[in-house]
Amino acid sequence: MNKTIRSSGRKVIHRVFLHCLAEQEAGEITHAIDDVYRRTAEMTGVSINTVRNIEKEGARNKGVFSTPGKHRKGRPKKVLDNFDLSAIRQKVHFFYVVKKQVPTLRNLLPVIKADLNYDGSREHLRKVLLSLGFKYKKCQSDRSALIEKTDIALKREKYLKIILDNRNLPEELRKNIIYLDESYVHASYKLKKCWQSMDVSGIKENVSKGKRYIIVHAGSEKGFVPNALLIFSGNNQNEDYHSEMNHYNFTKWVKDKLIPNLTEASIIVMDNAPYHSVVLNKAPTSATKVAEIKVWLEDNGVPFEDSLRKPELLTLVKRHKPAPLYEIDEILGEHGHTVVRLPPYHCDLNPIELIWGIAKHKIASNNVCSTDIKMASQQAFESISVENWVNSCRHVMKIEKEYFERGRTLYTDIEQLVIPVNDDSSSEESSESCYSDIAGTSTQDAVFSGVEYVDE
Repeated sequence: MNKTIRSSGRKVIHRVFLHCLAEQEAGEITHAIDDVYRRTAEMTGVSINTVRNIEKEGARNKGVFSTPGKHRKGRPKKVLDNFDLSAIRQKVHFFYVVKKQVPTLRNLLPVIKADLNYDGSREHLRKVLLSLGFKYKKCQSDRSALIEKTDIALKREKYLKIILDNRNLPEELRKNIIYLDESYVHASYKLKKCWQSMDVSGIKENVSKGKRYIIVHAGSEKGFVPNALLIFSGNNQNEDYHSEMNHYNFTKWVKDKLIPNLTEASIIVMDNAPYHSVVLNKAPTSATKVAEIKVWLEDNGVPFEDSLRKPELLTLVKRHKPAPLYEIDEILGEHGHTVVRLPPYHCDLNPIELIWGIAKHKIASNNVCSTDIKMASQQAFESISVENWVNSCRHVMKIEKEYFERGRTLYTDIEQLVIPVNDDSSSEESSESCYSDIAGTSTQDAVFSGVEYVDE
């Protein structure tokens, strides 16, 4: 079989031919016959040094040449969904509890690649772990261990206690657990692959994503909350759908669609999106004026000297700041419901995330031509059965149990591996020290603006 010659090789051959043709027409060679390197450079259009280097490589490798970078791996995977992130978190716990090993990037990466089909680099994994709220502590082997931040672990423990205590109650006392969330779908949302042939072209992919629809819903083991589905179109071109769903829209949905359709007092589970957590008793911050800080201190019965300056006043605020009182909690509480917030980065504890996947697959499968995406979405949600919800909730219960069982020994296992120190290690390797700790941040930490929804 003939070997394919690349365009760069064909260009060199053509150049040599033209050079030899010019010599033939002139009836003489351009350079002395024994000046091999110069003649080769003249014919191929490269420098004499390049010719010498190639000649050495050919002699060394017996005429076999390899293209630099030809086997280089592709760019690391940059986009991880919520379940990928949750699975990575669980792998860190797995090292402490099951393998009894300190999870460093070096030994964590091959496990995540093998078990989760992760194709990112070690540096990308380091950034992912930081974003999930892990930090570094010195361990006995003088290597850096990945330790979950205490506040995140504490929130998970509190969440699990509330949920598991309710699950362990007698059936007549047990509250129904309602999970809610928001998602979105574009008008052009279709399957990426389909069966097709020369005469059957299949589904055509749209160049434009089209109008985006925001979806809000809630459900439990008993299925979706009846009549709670909200689908409205968004105008913002921002890729983050949270920019469309604001405090006003969410509160209106809770009042108009969720509460009227809940027949019994329930536990309402939601994430930490800003519009879920608008505080009624918000305490002053460094951006608050001094006069307003003093008013807040007086209203909360905190004595202070009028001569105190802003840093000292803020210290008093921090010392006497009450627990946050959320507006949506008060609204739902007036109707006998209890709000419980998911711990940060733990979407794997929300079964509606699995329901979104089922629904979107149904929407994509039915969106063949110019389908009314809103109607297709409504039909997709109507087709999701109680059994789908039961299976999703049971999957989450299994994860809850795993988190709870690991929590029994997790911190004892860590204490056996880690020496407490006052200062965190800034890096696992020297190359990591130039990055700031971005743990605890997410797209939900920003304040978003949105549009009023129209319930058509």
